[in-house]
Amino acid sequence: MAAQGNANVVAVELEKVRSKLTLLYERDDILLTMIQQKGDLEKVSNRAMRIPLQMFSGGRGGAYNADGGDMGRGGGTDYEVASISPLPFKFSVEITKLVEYGTDSKEKAVANAAKREVAESMKQFRAFLDKITNSSAGDGVIGTITSVAANVYTMTIPTGAVGVYVGQNVSVYSANLVTNRGAFNVLNVDTVSATQTITGDATPAGTIATDVLVYEGLTGANPVGIFGLKYHQSAATTGTWQNLNRATFAPFLTTPSVNASSAALTPGFVRLAINKIRKALGTKQSSQKLIAYMNVDQEHSWENLGITISQIIKQDSGGGANDLDLLFTGKKTMSGVPITSSINADQTRVDFLDLSHWGRSVLKDIDFFEVDGKTVFPLYNATSGAPAAAYWFAYDTVFNIFNDSPRSGSFISSLSRPAGY
Repeated sequence: MAAQGNANVVAVELEKVRSKLTLLYERDDILLTMIQQKGDLEKVSNRAMRIPLQMFSGGRGGAYNADGGDMGRGGGTDYEVASISPLPFKFSVEITKLVEYGTDSKEKAVANAAKREVAESMKQFRAFLDKITNSSAGDGVIGTITSVAANVYTMTIPTGAVGVYVGQNVSVYSANLVTNRGAFNVLNVDTVSATQTITGDATPAGTIATDVLVYEGLTGANPVGIFGLKYHQSAATTGTWQNLNRATFAPFLTTPSVNASSAALTPGFVRLAINKIRKALGTKQSSQKLIAYMNVDQEHSWENLGITISQIIKQDSGGGANDLDLLFTGKKTMSGVPITSSINADQTRVDFLDLSHWGRSVLKDIDFFEVDGKTVFPLYNATSGAPAAAYWFAYDTVFNIFNDSPRSGSFISSLSRPAGY
């Protein structure tokens, strides 16, 4: 008889499954968290929240004749009111009973998939809200198409493909946001390559280059999305800002900005952007409250500037030379302003934010969608009407992001990106 081989004993061998689950995709929620932690929270009803603003100075300064002369007529400070309405957002999840049965104990699985999904879904919902907060200029746009072929969408930088995630449903709109061409489900996302791509399960008829992607749930021409970073930090002098006409109140509703015209980031751009805030609001305006918010692309550019002028001094106190690290670690700043980076940020911008002027108007904070105390709902077979072996739950929130001083921040736009990005 032949010697016993592996094929003869494989039936009794134990299969090892590593108990550690590794996350293989990003889910930054940096900007959303900063606004939650450092911005204001206003609980609101479904009516628009009013934001009073001291818009124009008043009174009439000048010389006069103190010997009985005419003092002249006077004036007064002008006050205006901005307003903002909360918008509803949801994150829905479906799980089959077989998933629950097959992972409900340590003897069956390394994790209880159903229970784990509760926590994982909340994290992904926050990541979704962060993505649209970064990309939406109040219109729901989360990306622009450069070209499309065989359901693969090459995306335009800035923003690229960072505004979407695998499993998300998105709509394709014409560039003028008038025509909704249809929707597709995202099957794959590449946010690392220089040419960022999205793979969908379909290509809506009529889709062309320059079309834009809009997150699910928005319909009709000129959809209204969350008032994100690019809504409040804008150099626009037309359109509306929180229901105030920008043209009427320009430049008081315009964020100071520096157009880099595709040049690389320099200290001069940083100083100019900060000084434009001081020119708009006075030299007493402190930069101590500012945060320099940017994508890792521009963080790289800033570090490159430091490397080119670095001098490494080796000190030996008798214990041998210090370790060598040619890159920067620890706290990073721009003109004393702390740097915060996120992969969801615009790759060609640096935004200086004073979050004490930002906040959330909240009708319902992030929590389970609930009906009569129930948060888990059975699904039903569409043909028989009988219960299906699956159930549904969701998180939802009704809120929007407001700003009461668009000139308390500034931004540098149209920056070039370092090689490799």
